[in-house]
Amino acid sequence: MTKIRMIGMDFDHTLIDHNQAGPRVPEATKALLYDLIAEGVEVGIVSGRQWWAMRDLLECQGIPWGKPFPTFFVTREAFLYWVHNGEMEPDREWNEARAEEMEELAQAIMRHAPQWFAAIKEAKLHVTGWTLWGDYGFELRLATLEEAERARKILQAHIEGWQLARAQRNRFLAHVALATAGKGRTLLRAAEVKGFHPHQVLAIGDSLNDLDMLDGALGLRSGAVGNAEEAVKQVVRRAGGVIASRPAGEGVIEIIAAYQEQGLL
Repeated sequence: MTKIRMIGMDFDHTLIDHNQAGPRVPEATKALLYDLIAEGVEVGIVSGRQWWAMRDLLECQGIPWGKPFPTFFVTREAFLYWVHNGEMEPDREWNEARAEEMEELAQAIMRHAPQWFAAIKEAKLHVTGWTLWGDYGFELRLATLEEAERARKILQAHIEGWQLARAQRNRFLAHVALATAGKGRTLLRAAEVKGFHPHQVLAIGDSLNDLDMLDGALGLRSGAVGNAEEAVKQVVRRAGGVIASRPAGEGVIEIIAAYQEQGLL
């Protein structure tokens, strides 16, 4: 039986819960992740967030960065780092290639964005904000989930044929991101660096921008926390993954326990 040797999880609404009481990682989740690392499992974060924002939130939860969690992380859905006792080591080959591609993509977005805004305006969508990131692509924030999905489809139509671009949705955000990266491909890169087979990697998430690491297409095992979008749960179910009943960090415990019961962890 092929044991899971690496776990990569989304950050917001997966590892860390955001509710009226503020951000929270359950103590039981923290203890479980620490135990897995002590057993030699690589346990990390796969997110679109900037790494220092994740570090600061975790340290407020009493989780010092890389001591011992996370042992690795993916930031901006594209850039891979290893963490050893708080010291970060980039995957230079991978990161430099993605940075060059991201620069090319950002320049293309700047040339074409006026057409995109015109199409969004014609569709009468309510944009509440937008950002062009040099390391993350183009984001539109919409007023509703339905409008965000409509915006994603408009963006997708405008980038057809672009080798470096993909359109996705993350809750209220419609996003044009780097096609050569993404959470799934970058997590797979982490596995390859460590010499792990894709089936030795467990990915856990909640949102549509997690799908490329949850859908089974890359051979990764998967789990969806209880607060995951229904479309995400359906994809994970089809991939033979685990659907938790509990939200965020509590759901992470539930998913890991299910794989432990199967003898895979």
